[in-house]
Amino acid sequence: MRGAFPASRAAISSEGMDRKPMGPSQGEEDRNIAPRVSPGYANYALLLPLILLSLVVSGFQDHHPLMKSVNQWLAAATLVMALYVSRVGRMYFVAVASLALILAAAWSSAEVHHGWVKIVVVATFGALIALAPVAILRRVRKEFVEEGVDSEVVLGALCAYLYLGNWFAFLYRAAAVLSDTPFFAQPGAEDGLNYLYFSFITLTTVGYGDLSPAYGPGRMLAVTEAIAGQLYLVSVVALSVNDYERRKAPPGG
Repeated sequence: MRGAFPASRAAISSEGMDRKPMGPSQGEEDRNIAPRVSPGYANYALLLPLILLSLVVSGFQDHHPLMKSVNQWLAAATLVMALYVSRVGRMYFVAVASLALILAAAWSSAEVHHGWVKIVVVATFGALIALAPVAILRRVRKEFVEEGVDSEVVLGALCAYLYLGNWFAFLYRAAAVLSDTPFFAQPGAEDGLNYLYFSFITLTTVGYGDLSPAYGPGRMLAVTEAIAGQLYLVSVVALSVNDYERRKAPPGG
């Protein structure tokens, strides 16, 4: 029996050394981690074509009444997908997703009833759209710091770039609604598709010249978008793609 006690102590001591102790700081850190939505198989490779599909569908909204409703639901679904893939906090995700779906359902009624109802619906939905690139870039930055540049970082950066075009389109339309004056200098150009079209040709600095802002604030918004689009391409996207190619290159290649 006497010999058993030292052996037991040795076993306990060895087991205690093998087991990694959890200090109070680590336990508190685990408790402070907010629950997040798990993306499962969803990633930015799925979000990117969904954003492009939403852009294509929006091209038919001013000519087919049904497509306008489809476009709003698709825009809400794309926003929900963007937040889901970006792994935002669970409560935050549920709140924003619920509000986006409610606004999509109320959009048709808001289009009929002009005035403050339309302003509230459009402004709130536009504010939600602005959350998407923020959430995407937040996850892209985290992935870059923790794991370096991979395909998710590159695709996430591209998704955020496309959302910039959507967000500026909202700003142009909001400027027209709030000022109660036409945004474009060209008569009869005030339809939803033209705001999106003008935003993306400005973002990419194509500048066909068929549409132009009619007054100072709109022109400065367009200048801001053009500068932001170019800076984003030559910094975030270009650096991400270069680092990704360098990481994938074979050693000594």
